[in-house]
Amino acid sequence: MAFFGPVSRYNDFKDDFLKDTGKRAEDDMGSYSQYVTARFTDMNHRLLNNLPNEIQELQKLLKKV
Repeated sequence: MAFFGPVSRYNDFKDDFLKDTGKRAEDDMGSYSQYVTARFTDMNHRLLNNLPNEIQELQKLLKKV
């Protein structure tokens, strides 16, 4: 079962933004804030998409106890 909660990815986002756009985050804060929002939205979608499976696994585990 996965641990719920995001890990800080601040530096990863900055590096990815530079790779994806060729711009530094400090130089284009408007685009960077949209980029970070999109990344968080994607992370939340994946977390919520997998949540029913995690709940089912937890129910199975609790039935065994």
